[in-house]
Amino acid sequence: MTRVRHPLFWIVLAEVGLLLALAAVTWRVYQAHRPAAGATAATPAPVAPSPVGSPYVQVPVAVRPSPRALPGAPHRAGIPVDLAQLNRDQASLERAENRVLVEVIRAARSYLDRLVIPAVVRAERVSRATSPAVTQSPAAITKMP
Repeated sequence: MTRVRHPLFWIVLAEVGLLLALAAVTWRVYQAHRPAAGATAATPAPVAPSPVGSPYVQVPVAVRPSPRALPGAPHRAGIPVDLAQLNRDQASLERAENRVLVEVIRAARSYLDRLVIPAVVRAERVSRATSPAVTQSPAAITKMP
């Protein structure tokens, strides 16, 4: 029960919750953008029976999916992805990552400036005031050879 009072417990608990939420969102996005199972599978063409005594063996030829197999994807020069849109999406993702990184750095600096550094300064003041070495002369503090 004493662990519940420590802030580190709540930080770890919040991070675990955040990870679970992120995993759920990722799974939903993956499921929403996954292509249909039959959209990209090639169906083999039926093989005509060869005449008896023919020296040639007929091999089934796979049928290529039609250019319209993936709905909404333009097919220019054989590329099934709109590269301009992909580049725009990548650039917007990088800008969002940059904004997040800048905010994390700003928050870390603010945390250090507001909480950590003043606590360290207070702790150093208290330890100097209560340390027996402060009352000694500087000559007594230096190391002996």
